[in-house]
Amino acid sequence: MSFFRIALMLVAAGLAAFANQSWAEETSPAIPPDDGEHTARVEKPASKPAKAASGAEKSVKAEKEEKAFEQRLAEIRRLAEKKAYVEAEPLALTLATELEGKGAPTRTYWAVTVWMGRIQKSKNPPREAEAWLRKAVTSAEAVFGPEHANTAWGIDDLADFYRAQGRLVDAEPLHKRSLVIRLKTLGETHPDTAISLAGLGALYKSQGRYAEAQPLYRRALDTRQKVFGATHALTLSCVAELGDIARAQRQYPEAEKLLRRLVNQREASVGATHADTVASFNALANLYLEAGRPADAEILLKRALAAREKSFGPEHWETLASINDLIRLYQRQGRQNAAQPLMDRARKIIHIQAERQRAQLAPAPSAATAR
Repeated sequence: MSFFRIALMLVAAGLAAFANQSWAEETSPAIPPDDGEHTARVEKPASKPAKAASGAEKSVKAEKEEKAFEQRLAEIRRLAEKKAYVEAEPLALTLATELEGKGAPTRTYWAVTVWMGRIQKSKNPPREAEAWLRKAVTSAEAVFGPEHANTAWGIDDLADFYRAQGRLVDAEPLHKRSLVIRLKTLGETHPDTAISLAGLGALYKSQGRYAEAQPLYRRALDTRQKVFGATHALTLSCVAELGDIARAQRQYPEAEKLLRRLVNQREASVGATHADTVASFNALANLYLEAGRPADAEILLKRALAAREKSFGPEHWETLASINDLIRLYQRQGRQNAAQPLMDRARKIIHIQAERQRAQLAPAPSAATAR
């Protein structure tokens, strides 16, 4: 096995250790507030005049109980948004179990099922995620109605989960349903509609259905530019996807235009050393390599390496990834003299990282040994 393949394997292992599990930006919105268009479909018993005082007491008790549930939900949300899932899960499970025993779903029950679904999605493997995501959809349908904007959130979460699991046939009708709901209830130019457009676009892109994905991302881009501005992360995510779609279709001039815009606007908004900017350098470099412009690619790969050295240091796995990108370029060009110093440096980093991992895995000395 060549040095380069070994290095790539080690880079992959190292990066996996540092990577946080992430979801597409469309999958993690805050739970939207009830906009008041629909009321909860909870049957209330008819009041009896002879027991008016007793009914009032029950109403006050119910209000206090609901307020307590909402306070517990707020804590679950706070923890989940911090990705403190280990702490959030038992609280959410206990609250969901209590609310399930009270009959018809409520808005609080819907909200806790949404958080349970997202908590379960964060696990590897996410064994219970599907069940909770389905509960979030069915409870939203019961509380708000099948065509409510809040129902679209649960549908989106379930669709994104299926897409991440490679269940594209299951995901497609859900993405389409979410889009139909949001177009009907919110309109074409609402930012939530852009979420559905981008979600369906991502599905089509993953299937190689670029001609169908491209107009969806363009519509999402138009909305996000108007709502958030040209340099917002959500806007630039659409630019990145459109650039990649153009590259995949060998529309190189259009791809270059989009990816240059991406590089320039990310540099301006988050700086040259930000991870998103480095990703943009690499995306444009890959386009140049594919288009037969290795000299332009080299400039960008060197910028990516310099950015990672500054951000992570000279001996980090991320830095090693950029070194390997340059090694691959030089070897493709037959420039062994340029590749050799980088290969020596890569070996040194691999050795250092291996020693560090070995030290981390070594058992701690026992008390007897320490004495």
